[in-house]
Amino acid sequence: MIPQISWRASKHLRTKSIDASLERTISRDRLTKYLVATSHNLDAALTLYEQNMRLSEAMYTPLQILEICLRNSIDQEMAQVFGVDWLTNGRVPFQLNSTKMIVEARKKCAAGCTNSDMVAEIKFAFWVSLIGPGYDATIWRSVVQKAFRAQGGKKRADVHGRLNAIRRFRNRVAHHEPIYHSAHAMHGECLEAIGWMCLNTCAWAAFHSRFTIVTTAP
Repeated sequence: MIPQISWRASKHLRTKSIDASLERTISRDRLTKYLVATSHNLDAALTLYEQNMRLSEAMYTPLQILEICLRNSIDQEMAQVFGVDWLTNGRVPFQLNSTKMIVEARKKCAAGCTNSDMVAEIKFAFWVSLIGPGYDATIWRSVVQKAFRAQGGKKRADVHGRLNAIRRFRNRVAHHEPIYHSAHAMHGECLEAIGWMCLNTCAWAAFHSRFTIVTTAP
């Protein structure tokens, strides 16, 4: 049962009692970075924490669309050259770490899983790794770069650098870490990266993103 709390009419809908409870349940350690950023003012730190939660929630849409667009765009190009079952047919010269992620995904899939099941199951890190320097001469130049031609093509290092930064940012969101200092820049970079693969999908992602609403709300 959710307790019925009589909130005071305030900007943050909090009381000193609730602030004290949050300091305990969220933990002082987790609030440390927020406290440092607000000169150790607990009320201000919790307000910043709330803002961080809203930003993390708002980033879910562009991050989700980017990941799905990335894996499907690469899958479509790889399937044309190496076959629909390119993840498991042995034709692609995967590096050891990539192979491990494929094996992990295969174990998680139910018996008789399709290539689409595998594409959906494999970690985001796998797709980013396929753009890394180790694949430059094997699959980037001949295949994977075609997934990033919506705006005339991109250099592998630029694509990998951007997506790897987004991967690290995504992990921070997933682990409830502070993102308030970088969220604005990453939102724009995320949408731009989607546009490298498909401009229409980029426009659709921008339309459905609540990030601007969250950051401009009073």
